[in-house]
Amino acid sequence: MPKEARYRAIARELAQRIESGDLPPGSRLPTEEALADQYAVHRLTARQAMVELRTTGLVETRHGSGSYVRAVQRRFEVAIDPETRLHRPGVADAVAARFTGGEELRAAGLREDPAGARALGLVGDEVWEVATLLRMDAVPCVASRYVLPPRLADLAFEPGEGLLGALRRLGHDVRYRSHTVSADLAGLEDRDALQAEPGSAVLVREGLLVEDEQPLCRVVRRCRGDLVAFTTHYA
Repeated sequence: MPKEARYRAIARELAQRIESGDLPPGSRLPTEEALADQYAVHRLTARQAMVELRTTGLVETRHGSGSYVRAVQRRFEVAIDPETRLHRPGVADAVAARFTGGEELRAAGLREDPAGARALGLVGDEVWEVATLLRMDAVPCVASRYVLPPRLADLAFEPGEGLLGALRRLGHDVRYRSHTVSADLAGLEDRDALQAEPGSAVLVREGLLVEDEQPLCRVVRRCRGDLVAFTTHYA
């Protein structure tokens, strides 16, 4: 029986540690130099072991950061009331509980966005944009962009309630008018926000929220395709 290649043996040992939970999702793996020292092998052998782990989908390499144990994809079950077009009671809280730390504010400010302004029926091109981030097991997985009328520039929200929760808390009776789901390839912005490898799959969810049938908020969510999937029920 042929002897197992050294790089495969290293990859198999690391894979066993990942599958046992000894190396949980999000854990940073040793560098190639450190692996070479640990297993007393050439650095090229350590590199081959890392390639083997990436090929099996257990590990991902983040540009300029290192190699990490990949989190498994989680499927979110979302129940929608077809009459109100809102999440059924308790569903939003259940979905939010799957994320760690709540909705993080990344940036907020006025910007020129002709397409967003048209979607909201605004005069001029200026909108108020809020960018947020959601994580699972400390790994960024959903980057959201909310486009609002400038009059809502003073809107504040807590991580636990999110921006849409803040709108409802302040008395805005919002509901979705439309929802579009598409796929895209990760770009440089996705690399920075989601730590997604350029060219990897990104799930894009776009929605338009209305109040009294008047557009109030355009939402664009970019989700890492390897981490997040959604199932929507309308019954």
